[in-house]
Amino acid sequence: MYKILSVENRKTFEIKLEEFAGPMQLLLDLIEKEELEITKVSLARVTDEYIKHMEAHEVPPEDLADFLMIAARLMYLKSCTILPIEQEIEYDEPDLALQLKMYKEFVDASHWIEGKWETNAMFGRERAKTEYKKSFLPPARIGEEDLRVAFRSVLRRLEPFYALREAAVRRVVSVQERIRSLRDMIRVRSSFLFLEAASDAQSKADVAVSFVALLELMKQKAVTTIQKGVFADITIKKAD
Repeated sequence: MYKILSVENRKTFEIKLEEFAGPMQLLLDLIEKEELEITKVSLARVTDEYIKHMEAHEVPPEDLADFLMIAARLMYLKSCTILPIEQEIEYDEPDLALQLKMYKEFVDASHWIEGKWETNAMFGRERAKTEYKKSFLPPARIGEEDLRVAFRSVLRRLEPFYALREAAVRRVVSVQERIRSLRDMIRVRSSFLFLEAASDAQSKADVAVSFVALLELMKQKAVTTIQKGVFADITIKKAD
């Protein structure tokens, strides 16, 4: 018979057997050296007691990972010995022993690194001291008024960059307005020149709008046009 012991000050998980007492790592050492048969260990009892140990103590993640790794390997090894099989299976005890040795080396190395880290011995030499040089020092006798004057001077220099340009925005005549204007002229006069219709234009855009309005009236067959030359003026007549 055996039982589980919990060491309060270290909060570690230990096993006590008839043959040996100690943590699970020692149990693996015995199995590795073939001094203890895996079939003599009740893995279910070990697992149940470890769960109780977790509920009673705060288990570090690294200790939990160690237990899961060791318990998983023990469960696999024991299952190979107790499950009924029809064909002979090649067990991997030597491979398990090699993995356990490698695992122990990693554990020992992690403890060594942890000790070096805690003693601040991870560096081969002393840390170089960094010197900080002040790049700007204000005059010793500078006052509030001096800062105000300097700030205003900077604002005056930046004014050309952030000042908004002022521009006059003029309204452009719409096509519908120009169509109505041309219809009014047709009602009064039977014919007239395009330059007369666009005489009140304030810009080239107004002239272009007037021409588009004329094309729309031609499309609606409200007027007819005559142009005797390429650059000659256009005569506009009311359609019959």
